Amino acid sequence: MQNADIALLWDARVFNAGFLVVRPSTVSQQVYQSVRQMTKNTSIDDQTALNNAISTMMRQEEHGQVLRVNVLDRNHFLSGFYYFDKYGRRLPKFCDDSKPSNKFICPLVVHNNWIIGKEAKIYRFREHLMWLYDGDDQYYSSETRKYLTYTNPKPTTLAALKNMMEHQISALKTALAIAHLLNRVVILPAFQCGSTGRRCFLNWIIHIKIFDDHFSGRYRESCFLRHSKVPDSVKQSVIDRPFSLRLNQQYRYDVLVSGTDVMRLFSEVNAKVLNISNLQRIKIDINDGYFDREFRSKLQTAFRRSRYRKSHRHFLRF
Repeated sequence: MQNADIALLWDARVFNAGFLVVRPSTVSQQVYQSVRQMTKNTSIDDQTALNNAISTMMRQEEHGQVLRVNVLDRNHFLSGFYYFDKYGRRLPKFCDDSKPSNKFICPLVVHNNWIIGKEAKIYRFREHLMWLYDGDDQYYSSETRKYLTYTNPKPTTLAALKNMMEHQISALKTALAIAHLLNRVVILPAFQCGSTGRRCFLNWIIHIKIFDDHFSGRYRESCFLRHSKVPDSVKQSVIDRPFSLRLNQQYRYDVLVSGTDVMRLFSEVNAKVLNISNLQRIKIDINDGYFDREFRSKLQTAFRRSRYRKSHRHFLRF
């Protein structure tokens, strides 16, 4: 800041308006007066306005001064694009400046942007073990809540890859239905996306805000059991009880399971975490007496296909 009035986090294409340092100089104050005027009676957002104001002020003098602008160290101050998308979990969790391997990318600040919506931001933080708030409902620390886990098998054929998205959504609906019957909370599996089936998270597939409107509190992120606040009594109480498909695997039939079957198979399981493995060929009959109209409606309306980083206006029905 010795040679700058404003130092900002670089946001891949423009200056970031959400994380910056401002010296209270005459020209920096003028920048924000310009931003206020630009955003007063228009729909222009604050980041666009700030970049426009900076661009204008750097080309002209104000009270004999020219605005001086620096970028915060890009190796230490990262936008959501660089941290979550470009580098992801390959970065070290803690950095040691004495080690050459950590010399370049060593995050001190991560801005959770390049994604729209509060629910999506919180979900992404949780999936990267960067969320600590437990809340009154003991989101992490409850020792009485019970959970349900399952897995999404990686596609091994072109046909499986083609239908991968639909199979994963169907499996999630099945898991939510089973968890509803057993009064358990679903721990999400890893998902696969794209033409290569690369690992991704739920917010790459469906619109998280719409999903949360129906199932908030009834699911947890895929890394939930690795969170430091989850009690050992939960982490160590896991039982595997996969569905048996037998001949149906050979003939590739879907298996329709009733609520009665679910209760018979799993209602007596007392383990905190029930792992039922692969669900992509299991369908639950939600029209039997175990499911009320409200739950059936949730399964029909909670899933909207969403493009990553897009707003709620960009979604399609599954």
